[in-house]
Amino acid sequence: MARLDRMDRSAVAAADEGGELDGLDDNFSLQKLHVLCAVVAHGGVGKAAAELFVSQPVVTSHVRSLERRLGARLFERDGRGITLTEAGVHVHRWALEVLRGRRELAQSLHQIAAGTWGSVAVAASMSAGNSLLTPVLIDFRRDHPDVRVTATNSSVEAALEMTQSGRADFCVVGTDAVLDSRAYTATKLGEPRFVLVAAVGDTSVGASVTVGELSQLPFVTPPAGLAIRRSQDAALAELGVVDRRVELELGSAEAIKQAVAAGLGVALLWSVSVRADIERGDLREVRVEGPLRRDRLYLVTRVGKRLSPVQARLRERILSEVPELLHEG
Repeated sequence: MARLDRMDRSAVAAADEGGELDGLDDNFSLQKLHVLCAVVAHGGVGKAAAELFVSQPVVTSHVRSLERRLGARLFERDGRGITLTEAGVHVHRWALEVLRGRRELAQSLHQIAAGTWGSVAVAASMSAGNSLLTPVLIDFRRDHPDVRVTATNSSVEAALEMTQSGRADFCVVGTDAVLDSRAYTATKLGEPRFVLVAAVGDTSVGASVTVGELSQLPFVTPPAGLAIRRSQDAALAELGVVDRRVELELGSAEAIKQAVAAGLGVALLWSVSVRADIERGDLREVRVEGPLRRDRLYLVTRVGKRLSPVQARLRERILSEVPELLHEG
């Protein structure tokens, strides 16, 4: 904000300690600045009074009061009208900045309260982030251009840690683990379906496989120890496949799909994450003779976390739209 006089640090320190700053009395209202700007804009007291729906004496009183508090004459007679003095020019310029800043502050506070301005940080596990969260965030950002959105895709464990530490406002993760209710509040978004995929030209895998054949297939998997790997292993274990052949371990669904498309093995992935690849003909689904256990997808917040309006708005958008993305006809 511009100031009437240049002030060195010692002067500012003196003002902070209660001393006067060059005789300037800053105990005046924004209303007086508004009146001053109206007089300048309309070229006189009479028109300003009409614009403000007050009497001319009221306008004159505000201007004189402002002059007394600033210790400077703001207007001088010029023929039949009035013009700004040199001091008045500086005060008027400053008043415009103050009032503009006030309007911008009011607008920002309104946007914050309405959930249309601010920032939100979201963490997600890889499959959830790439396949489900990203399209929701893109649409949300289009609808809220003043909101700063940050999304981090990582492991389930890393996403939960970011949420617990406050580096993320909430996270979207797929896991079959029971989350600690003392630390997290979890809302289930759905149950992603696992599908087995293979390369279109992989002749070693037919259109369907039995449980016995599944045990002999080479797999491309996430690294051991990750939540998604545990979910895959649990789904296969329910079919009786306890010790599958792992040929390659990769850290993301996108990398796994590329390896499968190159014929390096099969993979067990969420249906939603391979839907587009199958439609394009890059991968094909292999039917498994036996029901595959589904994974579980949650939106997780830290216990006690208070979301801002914009954060709450994105959370509601995710709760509304992600289940629709999971839906399969």
